[in-house]
Amino acid sequence: MITYYAVSGDQIKSVAKGSSDICWLHVETPPKEELKELSKAFQLPMDYLTAVLDDVENARTEGLEQEVFKRPILLVVEFPFVTTSPSGYLQYQSYPMSVIITPDKRLITVANHRPPFFDKVVTSKIQQNDMSPRMNIALLLLWELVLSFNEHLEEINHQVSLLESHIQVATENKRLYQIMDIQKSLVFFESSTAANYEALKKLAHTTEFANHHAYQNHLHDILVETKQAVSTSRIYMRLVDQMTDTFSAIVSNNLNNIMKILTSLTIVLTIPTIIGGLYGMNVKLPFADQEWAFLLIIVGTIAICLWAIRYLRKKNLL
Repeated sequence: MITYYAVSGDQIKSVAKGSSDICWLHVETPPKEELKELSKAFQLPMDYLTAVLDDVENARTEGLEQEVFKRPILLVVEFPFVTTSPSGYLQYQSYPMSVIITPDKRLITVANHRPPFFDKVVTSKIQQNDMSPRMNIALLLLWELVLSFNEHLEEINHQVSLLESHIQVATENKRLYQIMDIQKSLVFFESSTAANYEALKKLAHTTEFANHHAYQNHLHDILVETKQAVSTSRIYMRLVDQMTDTFSAIVSNNLNNIMKILTSLTIVLTIPTIIGGLYGMNVKLPFADQEWAFLLIIVGTIAICLWAIRYLRKKNLL
């Protein structure tokens, strides 16, 4: 599906296909026929459009060697996407999006999945500056994309904090599954943000951007946020790796404590069983002819059990 946009004042508005003021075309979950039409209409290489159909496509650039953009340039970037893992917890993945800048002052974006920040971009106000509408939108897209990474990293940090609060009483494997999902999300984020950073650096070093002060300033802010996302992802990965080891050790220790208690209780409860078994034999036994023999056995059994409990507690076994 292709959506056409134009800039009116400081607002981005959706317009009809044949409108003369179209500056941005957004293509989402496109069929191949639609991509062929776009390729023919804007003289675009097909790989510019089909790259995003592969969900594991890495961030990359093409056509940035031009001093002036006389033919289309391609910037493939990765954006975060929230999913649910097989174990039932939130998991973050990253999918590619193509950002194509054409010589005829058009911006074309292609994504196989709807970017979560897309509605925010469409409803944002365009700043009044000396940049063209397509560049304003392109840099706004990149800015919101980078912010979405940092926002999701904050959510991951919140999940990690909640896990830390449960770590002392952890005995179930489901916490380890949740940590595994967080680790997987951070692997995606670290790889995606690092690849985005390299692609954006190449864009910043082009003559077109280096010679335009407004482009350079906006892209610098985007690079700073992207670098922050890379660093944060790596820090959180190390923290979660350490927490995994700690969590596993605590789970094992808690289970050992439970087994220790159960073993001690088994020892204590074995005492009445042994005594009852001995006095249940059909042989001559001490005090067998006494009326108070049963009471003596009960009192003696209780006394031995209490002594055993006290001994086990003293040895920190109960």
